[in-house]
Amino acid sequence: MVRRSRELLLIVAVIAAATLLSGTTRQTVARADSVGQPGSGGKAVAYFPGGPALKGKYARKAPDARLFRIGLNAAEPTLGITEKGNVFYTALQGNTVIDVVKTSNNGKTWEKVSPQLPNGQNAHRLSVDPFIHVDEAEGANRIFNIDLTLACAYLSFSDDEGKSWVTNPLACGQPVNDHQALFTGPPVHSPTVDYPSIVYYCWNDVVTTSCSKSLDGGITWARTGAPPYPGADPAQAEECGGLTGHGAVGPDGSVYIPRGYCGQPYISISRDEGLTWTRVQVAETGIPDHESAVAVDSDNNVYYVWMDNKMRLPYLAISRDRGETWGKPIPIGPPALKEGNLPSIDVTTPGKVAVAYMGSENSPGGPNWPDTPSCSAISLECPYPEEYEKVTWNGYITMSANALAKRPVFYTSTVNDKKDPLIRTSCGPGRCRALYDFLDVQIAPDGTPWASFVDGCIGICAVEPPRNTGADGLAGRLVGGPPLR
Repeated sequence: MVRRSRELLLIVAVIAAATLLSGTTRQTVARADSVGQPGSGGKAVAYFPGGPALKGKYARKAPDARLFRIGLNAAEPTLGITEKGNVFYTALQGNTVIDVVKTSNNGKTWEKVSPQLPNGQNAHRLSVDPFIHVDEAEGANRIFNIDLTLACAYLSFSDDEGKSWVTNPLACGQPVNDHQALFTGPPVHSPTVDYPSIVYYCWNDVVTTSCSKSLDGGITWARTGAPPYPGADPAQAEECGGLTGHGAVGPDGSVYIPRGYCGQPYISISRDEGLTWTRVQVAETGIPDHESAVAVDSDNNVYYVWMDNKMRLPYLAISRDRGETWGKPIPIGPPALKEGNLPSIDVTTPGKVAVAYMGSENSPGGPNWPDTPSCSAISLECPYPEEYEKVTWNGYITMSANALAKRPVFYTSTVNDKKDPLIRTSCGPGRCRALYDFLDVQIAPDGTPWASFVDGCIGICAVEPPRNTGADGLAGRLVGGPPLR
């Protein structure tokens, strides 16, 4: 066990490193009708887990999908939503241009609000993994924009809806950062300074998973303690790496880090702000990649979603005792889904959950699918099995307002028209061409879920398979269904 006094020895940034930036880029980059752009998905399908589509009263309550194009390229997109309902989205263009865009009118228009240097250049000049997070804690509502540089990370935060930013160019626990995640939550024992939440930053340092935390809202950082995942599983004598899904913090301050660990869905839990960790296996279904997702509701129920290794379909498990034990996994994909990838999850009050992922309704499907390469190319140079030549992939949002019920009802729609797919041929497991490693979903204050995707099939791709071209950022939304708040 690492003594608490060691936390302060590894502070790598000082208050002087933070620079107040009053300027932001304000330029409208995309316009859309408030009900969505042409190419939006249609009515969601209603169903019980593993069952056929429902009709009658359930179908009448189903939401409609909306699609909004950001107007910029993107990769590994995340989004955040403030208490005013403003949606912030990170756009990454060729690893050299990083922009934050914002909509204040439910997707009708998008404008750049990127943190800037006094000379007018963007403060974040490079990103290997873009990331944005909005702290929803009472008295917070802070927008965090962090961009990975491998050696460390640039962090900017805004308390005024993106009008001005404070930038810290050294927001990391130690060098060699990859596949980072930033998230916030209440403290357990540490006093915070001028900010109500602890800010956590976790990353893959190739062999293990490491985390740092900030007690002053993102200005200074210190290592937390033992790694959430040690890399090698002592029981299996196997190197499992340090890649994880995005973390979450419960109302009681418990920290949760999900991942596919040595081929199984695991959760790592800390009750002492990351000083020590306990790893719990969520299920025994297997997991084809490291990506899984976790969220915690207002009563400390924990929700975990992943793609199972047998069928590559989304499953949800719920813990009612803060992650100590888990209920039976339930399939949450719609009846027509054949394969999925890259799940993300958000919850609010008990049972109200939204999940986003990539999915296909015409893939070979499990359990005897061909082995697909994990690659990030957006052209025909990325190989794919012959069986995937005509396979199409769409962006899915699945939601439920009663996920804790004995027989919950789920609603799912693609955010895009299936006739105009986002990806052709293979999509993972693991990396999914133009989308790369992850996407995001958040529930807005009005109770509607938003999700971030990338359209890697534009122009000629739409009519000439199996070509993939482009990397357009887009956001999807489900409206009109049961509210998730």
